Amino acid sequence: MLEEVYQEDSLIAEPQELSPADQLRLQWTNQPGLALIRQKNVIERCPELLSHVSMASLKGWKWPYSFAFQGLVIAAVAISLLNWYATHDNGRLHQDIARLQASTQAESQRQQGVTDATNAEILRITHSRSQVFKLQMSQGLLTREQALAELNASLAESQSSLEQFKQRMAQQERELRAKENALAIARSGVPLLFSLALLLCAGGVRKSIQGDNSRSRMARSSGDYFLYFATTEGLLLNIPVLILVHLMLSGGSYGLSGFFESVGPLFEVIFWIGLYALMLRYFVGITRGMHKALQLRPPANEWSPENRILLHIHNNFFAVLAVLEGSFLAACYILYHIDKRFF
Repeated sequence: MLEEVYQEDSLIAEPQELSPADQLRLQWTNQPGLALIRQKNVIERCPELLSHVSMASLKGWKWPYSFAFQGLVIAAVAISLLNWYATHDNGRLHQDIARLQASTQAESQRQQGVTDATNAEILRITHSRSQVFKLQMSQGLLTREQALAELNASLAESQSSLEQFKQRMAQQERELRAKENALAIARSGVPLLFSLALLLCAGGVRKSIQGDNSRSRMARSSGDYFLYFATTEGLLLNIPVLILVHLMLSGGSYGLSGFFESVGPLFEVIFWIGLYALMLRYFVGITRGMHKALQLRPPANEWSPENRILLHIHNNFFAVLAVLEGSFLAACYILYHIDKRFF
């Protein structure tokens, strides 16, 4: 009798083990804050449970592309638009346009003075009682008709010269504005392509990992895991890096051209090398989570070529980025020629 009571008490006291889906639900409900931050925290704490997300039915959980779009792309779009708004009417090209307009205005005023003086001389000769006149543009004396003909010819030539000058200046201004617009779009859009490349390379990452782990059932979801960890690792890193890249590309429009000229081209080389090293560090962080989610043994040295996931992420990302950058810059070049010719 005592043994049966002891067995019943032990069964009641022993806690039931939670299923992976229940563990995910518990983690989700215990996370405070916005859904995006909650999901980031759950992914970082329970990477090995991501394969059970569909069974857990978490209310407010964002699926991979939606999560990456909200966590990476929206901020990149907002920063690029702000950069374009702040720089499209600033910088050296805008100063060149202002100088061109000032030169056109000065020449117009000068020619207007010549025109006014010529008209005054025509009026004087027309109402004069004298029959012969001496003009600065002629060597000898002229009759009234000859003097008026000389002045009218000079007036027409002056007006024609002014119109030709204005047309040349207008053409140069169109070219400068077209170049300014194209460069502002290019410099503002290039950093955005970093975030877009992360989304678009997920399919290539999945195919590459599946090729290395064809027997793994979880390898089919490696593209989703990549987007999850790319977002969680880059959520806080994304904004400051984008701001630095925008300042580097559009520094002249922010009044930093003097600084860049003082530090020299070596600074730019160091900056881009540092950015590449930071990207590698970012990719290594992604691979740590993916090894846990895919239940794969991590390499002894995560920076070595043995880290096949790192190689796949690196190669697919930069391949997609090269295509995006080339297509985008080509579109900006075409826009420049269209803008210069038709607007």
